[in-house]
Amino acid sequence: MNVIRLELSEQEAKIYDEVMEKIDETAAFLAGLSQEERMDWLKEHQYIHPISFDREIGGTVYTVKAHFSRSTDEPVEDKVNRILNRNITL
Repeated sequence: MNVIRLELSEQEAKIYDEVMEKIDETAAFLAGLSQEERMDWLKEHQYIHPISFDREIGGTVYTVKAHFSRSTDEPVEDKVNRILNRNITL
């Protein structure tokens, strides 16, 4: 297992803590719903727009577009770990 350590500024740490608190609140809320209610909530709150953005780095503009296969057998956690392991040298 690889361990990645991030050093955050005070503001970044505050944002991280707020996000984690919101995730915990949402998870507790969803745990109290029936499966049908949970699926309805997730459908109502899913991001409907394609994930894409432009970022300028060193005078070059990069366009990032993402899509997700509906037919994959690979869990998202495995995919993220595979991408991180391939692209991050420790």
